[in-house]
Amino acid sequence: MTESVAGIYARMALAVPFFDNLSAYPDTVPAVLMTDPQWLAARVADTAERWGSADSRVNGTLWWYSASSTLTGIPIGTGMVTGFAADPSLNGGRIFLRDNGYLGGFAAGSVIPISRSVAELGHAMFRSLSPVIEVLAEVSGVRQQALWAIATDSIANRSLDAAGSARERGSAFAAGLIDVLRGENPGIPVPRFVDVDRNESAVRVSNPLTPVASGRRRFTQRASCCLIYEVPGEGKCTSCPKRAPEDRVRALAALV
Repeated sequence: MTESVAGIYARMALAVPFFDNLSAYPDTVPAVLMTDPQWLAARVADTAERWGSADSRVNGTLWWYSASSTLTGIPIGTGMVTGFAADPSLNGGRIFLRDNGYLGGFAAGSVIPISRSVAELGHAMFRSLSPVIEVLAEVSGVRQQALWAIATDSIANRSLDAAGSARERGSAFAAGLIDVLRGENPGIPVPRFVDVDRNESAVRVSNPLTPVASGRRRFTQRASCCLIYEVPGEGKCTSCPKRAPEDRVRALAALV
């Protein structure tokens, strides 16, 4: 069985609300531009203007926090919904920027079947993310390890989103995919998850395959920080790892 790129995008858009606007790709440019130092430096500078931050480390982190969610989320969403993942390879892919300067979408050039294994997708994702991370680290001053942590949190979050109500399927998918990435780079962090109920009770997930108990919801226990709290007038995110644990659980419980 074969599946077209357009077909898997359309099926994903129906199933995953996070990706409901991927039918149009205005003003696309080649995805390999993301490995161009001047192009990425311009993204960092644009983020600085929008957020009023003079710290290139903060601006590079903010841009990547959004971009990595798009670059990893689209292959994950298509793969989990259809069994055919949008190929994350930069060669042949196209991207566009939203009005706010963030990466708006990724149009793949081909698809990768993942019904039997996520290995091919994981290796392709590593090959696409690595050069972008290397160049972004160079132009922004953000450590590569920190950028990889953001990428793995994006993988975990988008996998949970694409899984819908069966969030254990999402955590298992993320764990399997990141295990492939770690085979290429052992320094990439292992994904972590936590199950929270509305009574502010939290249970660390030791096995991502463990079913989510009734009344609880599974969240990514983030290893990365987007640094938005360092922007004038902004605070820490709901799941920020720099919040006190009890404060973070309280905020997550409100989402349950």
